[in-house]
Amino acid sequence: MGEGRRRDLTPRFTSASRSQMAPPRANPSRYPLLVLSLLLLLLIPAAAAVAVDSSLSTFSYSRHCPGFPAAADVPAADGPSPPTLQLSTGYFSGGGARIFGPEPSHTRSFSLLPTSVVRTANASLLHVSATLAVSGGRRLFRDGLGGRKLLKYDGRAHYFRPRLPRFSGRRGSITFGMEGYYSTASGELCMVGTGSGRAADGTPVHFLPVVLRLGFPNPANLTRPFVTGRLESVNTITPIEPVSLVAYAEEGYVYAESASCPPPPVGRLDALHVFEGRNFSCAHLSSMLKTPFRLNYQSGNESTASSLGLHQRYMYVNRLQCKDDGAVRAYVSFTNQTAASRYYFMLGEKAVVADGFWDQQRSRLCLKGCHVVNSGQSRADLAVGECGIGMNFWFPAVWSLQQRSFAAGLIWNTSLKSGEAIAAGSSALTPNYRGNLSGLKYNYTKVDEAMKHYEKSGLNKNRKGKFPDSSSYRDLVFRFYVQKGGGSGYASPVTVGSMLFDGNSLVVPDPFSHHVTTEMKQRLINVSYDIYYVGNWSLESFRRRHISAEGVYDTKTGSLCMIACRELNVSSDCEILVTAQFSSLDAKVAQHVKGTIRSLRKKSDPLFFGTLEIASYGMYVDQVDESIWRMDLESTMALISMTLACIFIAVQLFHVNKVPEALSAMSITMLVVLALGYMIPLVLNFEALFKNSNKQTFPLTGGGWLEVNEVMVRIITMITFLLQLRLLQLAWSARSVDVSKAESWAAEKKVLWICLPLYIIGGVITWVVHMRFNHSRRMLRQVVHMKPVGHAFWEDLVSYGGLILDGFLLPQVILNAFSDSKVRALSPGFYIGSTIIRALPHVYDVFRRQHFVPSLRPSYMYASPHDDLFSLAWDIVIPCGAILLSVVLFFQQRCGGAFFLCSKNRKTREYEMVSTVSS
Repeated sequence: MGEGRRRDLTPRFTSASRSQMAPPRANPSRYPLLVLSLLLLLLIPAAAAVAVDSSLSTFSYSRHCPGFPAAADVPAADGPSPPTLQLSTGYFSGGGARIFGPEPSHTRSFSLLPTSVVRTANASLLHVSATLAVSGGRRLFRDGLGGRKLLKYDGRAHYFRPRLPRFSGRRGSITFGMEGYYSTASGELCMVGTGSGRAADGTPVHFLPVVLRLGFPNPANLTRPFVTGRLESVNTITPIEPVSLVAYAEEGYVYAESASCPPPPVGRLDALHVFEGRNFSCAHLSSMLKTPFRLNYQSGNESTASSLGLHQRYMYVNRLQCKDDGAVRAYVSFTNQTAASRYYFMLGEKAVVADGFWDQQRSRLCLKGCHVVNSGQSRADLAVGECGIGMNFWFPAVWSLQQRSFAAGLIWNTSLKSGEAIAAGSSALTPNYRGNLSGLKYNYTKVDEAMKHYEKSGLNKNRKGKFPDSSSYRDLVFRFYVQKGGGSGYASPVTVGSMLFDGNSLVVPDPFSHHVTTEMKQRLINVSYDIYYVGNWSLESFRRRHISAEGVYDTKTGSLCMIACRELNVSSDCEILVTAQFSSLDAKVAQHVKGTIRSLRKKSDPLFFGTLEIASYGMYVDQVDESIWRMDLESTMALISMTLACIFIAVQLFHVNKVPEALSAMSITMLVVLALGYMIPLVLNFEALFKNSNKQTFPLTGGGWLEVNEVMVRIITMITFLLQLRLLQLAWSARSVDVSKAESWAAEKKVLWICLPLYIIGGVITWVVHMRFNHSRRMLRQVVHMKPVGHAFWEDLVSYGGLILDGFLLPQVILNAFSDSKVRALSPGFYIGSTIIRALPHVYDVFRRQHFVPSLRPSYMYASPHDDLFSLAWDIVIPCGAILLSVVLFFQQRCGGAFFLCSKNRKTREYEMVSTVSS
């Protein structure tokens, strides 16, 4: 194939492999026969190689890329570097649903990453080796609710938090190893190769031969910005459908003349100087434009929207590339989808390619653009149509109630003389990027109106306690639930006084300013909020919405009163009152915010909606820190407790070695109960003991110390369980070997006849109580609209098992009573220590109730309600009962097992031995 070096992808047998197949040297008398055999052995591999080559002859570079004959590589020389030909992300269409999943899908993507680009003897050809990765999309759940998956709790529809569209199924992905040649004269690339991977239906794909043809614009410019091509299968056995490829050219772009940048309209003259004090940064500009823009089709710009063919709600600056001198080009997509990902090459319902420059003096981006049209049957067949689109982007320096876009823009038709433009603002559907906002100011416009409602509603009445203020600003963030009608949301401050809240800290314009110092000490502070919610409101659907609010916050009463605006189709409703009352910082309550969202309009107004009562169940930041400290403490206590239990069993094992008769005097029922008490946690956490994938995680913690303690507790529990089994085996063997211990077995049976019915009756009572209060639990979950924590009957049964463990000495006490034994079956270290271990969690639970804020979803590492019964009554009864059994056992082992029975029929165990002498 030409004079140059050829990299044939056809497998061939090498001389080394053939030499390895040669037979050993034979007897000279049989030399002619051996020579003939050797020739046959050498011809068989050669014939096989020819057969393989003929079967794959269709898969050769010369056959599929005849226009670019191969040429020999030449050493690198001085001069301009060859193009990299890299395509980091692109879109593809076709290939079949079996391999790449359903189409269309905005997550379909491909990438071409060259591993080597070498010059050849042909000056117009480059020898290219590359990796081509093609990934399909997953199927999107559709349920008529704006693309979100509807969750149903207790037969009612609720959302815990706003959700993005969900995807199901596998993601078909195939990686190809490609090799071929690129023509610098025509911009054509032709490569062949094979690939493997996994199809969307789950089946593996191996040795899939393909040919790739791509056309690179040479040079790329505003009217020719796309790299297009096709990927075709050359395998007639398992072919794939042809794949059309399109990507935004990444190199060799020639910018057009400077785009016009007319002065912005009145009211839009304020712009942040985001690059002030440093050079232009393309990465920084791209990050500031990454959020979706919401298009504002107000009355007066209908002609502009019609002439541009725009009716979509959102705009994405999907691809943005720049030069160091401030030249900028972008691929802009228009769509009605709020979940479109900026990480993929987006087609959208409408698209525009644009280039221009960054105006450093006025701190804005000026672009001129052209329509993107479909030039073929495939979605990936894109071309550039008519131009004449003007676009401006800037970053407002002043925010207000109705203007909080981090990035703003205008789109207009340059051929129209009306000057009308479509306004665009960074969408409030996602948290805005708030970096480098030192020059941003906020203009309060509704504070006076909010003050009137604040005084009228009685929120200014004094309340006891200390409430969040400007020094504890993070406590002003809260999640809330609509108590009637369903729904949930998230409220976060935008500004606190003149300071901007960026999600983690306050951005202070001048920390040493007298105005800021005075402002932080005031009782009433101006605040503004962003509120995101999902709920079944009047005139609303189950879709994530946003309202902006501003008003006053009273640091002495924890009262918040604000006027809010919500976005409608082409206008906004600013007749909304939001009120909230924060609980005291030192209050030990789970509900820390209670408030309302109500319409100020008349009931006859079509925009009126019923009052929404909201509540937030959570903890303040300091309380979260205390909760983290509590979990650390509890994990350590659980580790110490299990370690002591292990030591006490070891003490009992030493005791039975010193007192052999203690083995047959121990209650088998008691030992079985204790063994089950250690075994059940191991069974429930068996997977977590050996596999770290499903371990529990705790919010806002480092997790390292907790995880170490958790693993150590499980390991020690396993050791304790094995020691307990050893103790049970010794006691059982001692009774089985000694036939004279039949009386002990009879007493053990009586223990079973008493304890087993007691345990069963307790289980029945547990079931009745579970059924009685299960309805109340469901009603509580409906009130707070949270996903219910799994609470089945078996969990209540496990808690009841903890009560049985608390009374583990009961079988031993009953056994001693029936056998009237004085044998010290249990060592004081074992039964007193074990009793203390069972009583301490209830003592700690009393302490925890007094010093820690309860949570709806607590994470208990020690004294967990899932392990035992905990309440004020149980915390008194259980320790007292355990201590009582321990005291009774103490006297039984000294005064006899039936010392507390005053029956005249008690048998004496003492006999006087009289010797008889025969005469």
